[in-house]
Amino acid sequence: MKPFYLLGLLLPLQFMAVQPAAAKNCSLYRLNYEGAITQGIIQRPSLVRNARQSWHLFHVAMDRNDRMEAASRAAQYLVIISERNGTTAAHQARQQVESEFTSHYEKPVEVAMPMFEVILANSAVDCETNLAQRL
Repeated sequence: MKPFYLLGLLLPLQFMAVQPAAAKNCSLYRLNYEGAITQGIIQRPSLVRNARQSWHLFHVAMDRNDRMEAASRAAQYLVIISERNGTTAAHQARQQVESEFTSHYEKPVEVAMPMFEVILANSAVDCETNLAQRL
């Protein structure tokens, strides 16, 4: 009787360990963001429900003058936008993010938030190859 009971406990754990399919989406923003985390440039920020929450946390970090947190939240926001609305929308959102940095710190993005440029370095990346290597 006990082996069946234990099996009932293990099955829910297996379902919890499966990663959602959305985490495997490929965009340049996702690849650069995950690459920055893998290289130890930034720590993975806490999960958010949606882009709006990430945007809010980005502003909270800027208000606290926590530039690293602001940069990672901005990158997180752009990853969400790129995967839900496409790369064109993400590029437009990036312009908005950079405008927010510039107006808040009264300096160009490269000076106000150099880590942002490091996290989302523009690079030509083959999504299929990089995605296969990460799996």
